Amino acid sequence: EPNTLFRSNSLASKSMESFLKVTGMPYLHAILGPTITRVFEEKKYVELDPGKVEVKDVGCSGLHRVQTEGEVIEQGRQHLQSYLSELLDAIGKSAPACPPVIRAAFRQLFQRVGERFPQHQHAKFVAVTSFLCLRFFSPAIMTPKLFHLRDTHADARTSRTLLLLAKAVQMVGNMEPAAGRAKEAWLAPLLPALQQGIAQMKDFIARLVGTEEEEEEEEGEGRPTGPSAAVVKEGPLVVHKTRGKGPLLAATAKKLHFCLTGEALSFGKSPGAERIGAIALADILAAEKVEEKSFGSSHVMQVVYMDAGGRQETAYLQCKCVNELNQWLSALRKVCGNNPRVLRAYHPGVFRGDKWSCCHQKERTGLGCDRTRHGVTLHEWSDPLDPAAEAQRLFHYLQGLRGTLREKYWELLEPEDAQNGPRGEGRCAPLPEGLSRLFGVLGELEGCHRLAQPPDPPAPALLQ
Repeated sequence: EPNTLFRSNSLASKSMESFLKVTGMPYLHAILGPTITRVFEEKKYVELDPGKVEVKDVGCSGLHRVQTEGEVIEQGRQHLQSYLSELLDAIGKSAPACPPVIRAAFRQLFQRVGERFPQHQHAKFVAVTSFLCLRFFSPAIMTPKLFHLRDTHADARTSRTLLLLAKAVQMVGNMEPAAGRAKEAWLAPLLPALQQGIAQMKDFIARLVGTEEEEEEEEGEGRPTGPSAAVVKEGPLVVHKTRGKGPLLAATAKKLHFCLTGEALSFGKSPGAERIGAIALADILAAEKVEEKSFGSSHVMQVVYMDAGGRQETAYLQCKCVNELNQWLSALRKVCGNNPRVLRAYHPGVFRGDKWSCCHQKERTGLGCDRTRHGVTLHEWSDPLDPAAEAQRLFHYLQGLRGTLREKYWELLEPEDAQNGPRGEGRCAPLPEGLSRLFGVLGELEGCHRLAQPPDPPAPALLQ
């Protein structure tokens, strides 16, 4: 039913909420961070409810007068409207910076709800804001410490301001401010700002769920030069010159300042200088480590990309330490995770003379000799993955599940037996072929482990 769609806590709504937290925290910090910081630093008194207003003295020494309730409410409205306007402006400009995987998910949601409720075109906008505003932005505004926006919880005054701001964002997300006003009539002074915010939010959702073709048109028309999206990662990197004609390889400087956003990896001579080039995220094919012997350093990464002429090029960039290297690789893999043209294999070495230093292949554009690791990012870092260790871990896991798998099979079989015969006969039935083969392989591996284990050392003679 369109009016209550996604309002309750279900498996779908909780899954989407978790998905947003996992994939969108840097985006959330970029959008909410400045406004939340401003609220904490200014500590303005904001109150719109007449039942909770505290009147106070104002004026110079000796000329004090008591503020009226109306003046306090009007002052609070101005402060709250300023915070809300700043926040909605940041949200409205953030569509290009939103992670591609979130945009893809909301695009699907928008289209499916539109198809399911063709008579309620309003519902598809509310379906998106039900997750983005009600379950992501508003909770983070109300309790910023839980979303790592602040190190400590807010005091009582700041907490009240954040609550009112979260309530306002929630009413904008509902796209029906009159319904919220019916419950809390004292929010009436904020109604014009909410109406304007709803128009901004609707325009933002339309751009957020725009098709891939529309996004390409946006990139070609009216886009200001330089990165307009939120910065994901930036810092100085040393460029190692190799054979090639890409934008980065043509740069004259050896050390450049790089800036990664939701749109491109751009670079300039210094942090404030004009950008001298950029590689669009859609053109990046891989981000991987480089062998230490290639440049005499273990902190070099390679970015494989397509240049304007459709040729595959590789940029070799040296970081100052291993932590910086891992952070850059993680950031690049996260923002490029939705690229359709990612490589499955790469060369960990460099092409010098007439062959690759890693595998000695003579074809420069031939298939790589090592597999890429697109899914390996920080918090799950294990690069390169050890196949033997992974296989051993999987064996121990399946070994511990043998009894559970057998019980589950019998449990699924018992409802069928209840129709055909007495309950419990299924436990005597033979296991299916697939499960029997799996148990057989695990038994063989267990036997191999026993044979490979070193014999127990003999007891010392003195102890005997």
